[in-house]
Amino acid sequence: MAPFVDGESSIINMHGAGTTNPQRLFWESMDLLSERAKLPLHMTYRAVGSSTGQKEFMGDDASGYRAYNHFGAGDIPMTFERYNTTKSNGRKMVHVPFAMGAIGVFHSVPTAELGGLPIDLTGCLLARIFSRDITHWEHPDIRALNPKLTAVGEIKVYHRVEGSSSTAGFTQYLEEKCPESWTLGSGSTIVWPSDTYDAQGSGGMSDKIDESPYAIGYIDAGHGHERGFGEIALLNRNNVYLTTLQATISDAAVPALAAGVIPSDPTADFSNVNLYDQTGAATWPITMISYFYIDHDLSHLNAHSASVLMAFVRFILSDEGQALAEANLFSRLPAELQQYTSETLSNMIMPAGYVDFFTESSSKTRAWLGANEYVLSGKRRSYSEYQRAQLDEQIAELSSHNAQLVALVADMASQNAALSNKVSNNENLAFAAIIIAPVALLIAFAGVALALFATIKAAPIVHTSATHSGNGNGNGKYPSAGMSTQSVSSTSAADADVEKA
Repeated sequence: MAPFVDGESSIINMHGAGTTNPQRLFWESMDLLSERAKLPLHMTYRAVGSSTGQKEFMGDDASGYRAYNHFGAGDIPMTFERYNTTKSNGRKMVHVPFAMGAIGVFHSVPTAELGGLPIDLTGCLLARIFSRDITHWEHPDIRALNPKLTAVGEIKVYHRVEGSSSTAGFTQYLEEKCPESWTLGSGSTIVWPSDTYDAQGSGGMSDKIDESPYAIGYIDAGHGHERGFGEIALLNRNNVYLTTLQATISDAAVPALAAGVIPSDPTADFSNVNLYDQTGAATWPITMISYFYIDHDLSHLNAHSASVLMAFVRFILSDEGQALAEANLFSRLPAELQQYTSETLSNMIMPAGYVDFFTESSSKTRAWLGANEYVLSGKRRSYSEYQRAQLDEQIAELSSHNAQLVALVADMASQNAALSNKVSNNENLAFAAIIIAPVALLIAFAGVALALFATIKAAPIVHTSATHSGNGNGNGKYPSAGMSTQSVSSTSAADADVEKA
């Protein structure tokens, strides 16, 4: 694959689709790589849910069971049926873990009614609550574990709808942990009791918990912590009650690898792989792996697109990519799982003309080498990316100052309260109030500034891009727009398990 020269460059395409949870991670990473590349790259990720990501990776009659994108992504392994369909059509696929996450259980019981402690529950109590065998917070079995809990009234149970990897993980855990209490089955969609309530997507679940007192629901832990919800402390296999914040999420992968839960052959069927209820004092019971779905043999791909695909996957697995994953509320892979993914990628089959991209770091200039075509250079940046980084620093600084001001007001309010106990002179009290008022005003201004910076950062940044012909798939071997239309027209009720997270 000869280097591109001026006047002869064409856009290199690379596309993926799947789970919504890593959408920000993928979009940011694609932006960074596009900005660091000398060659013109066009990368997209369509956040449609794990189930749709699997279906489009598997393909259909219209595509000849070729993938519609260069990769798929999901928070659950490929189902046996889809894996088998892919295999029976002459394709080998690999599951490439790229991050880990936790499904947490969150509630909206008022803080004053918690007795200063988290709510402790076992897996079997969760099963009984979500199956509506237990319907009230004052149930004796809940009280037995939480003697200081004073909440009374109905437990309002929320669950995800329209297919969700969170539902799949949560219900599989309940089914495996307490089959005598959980008889509703498992999967991305199940039939819930009629007196439970729907929530659409992770954002919808967060909104429902926030709006409904005494509610309970399951959600990827990052979303719950972003909203500051109370979290259930769940009993793990080592008989330790803990929340996801107290757990080490990546700990679940190590015993799973050692026990052969994760197949040594990455092209094998992963449909029974899960990390639920693994051993370890700090292990979270409902831990999930997020995967890339990729063809083991990429020789049918355009060599340029294959090069960009592997550069993208390796970036996500790099220290920088894993740090971005953590910033996007995932947990990084443990070293043992990183080694597993490295071996998987090294054994994949590449097309003729494939070239590995070289990386030039932002801290070390590589003269001549860094100027080559197949280099992703940290020395290259766009002004919009630079501006976002500056805004991040300014927001962090403002947040720090705001926290200091809040602490100052709290201290002055405490002193004012002490003063009010010592004097009865209204003028003295008024004087103390006058001292506090300007500081409170400063906090208000700081809050406005933070909101302004956040708004600026969230505003879309317009990029110019070259137009190009073709179907956007790099080599013309992927389904055309017309083929996609045929596929849509044949959609059946079986497609109802699309994740909308």
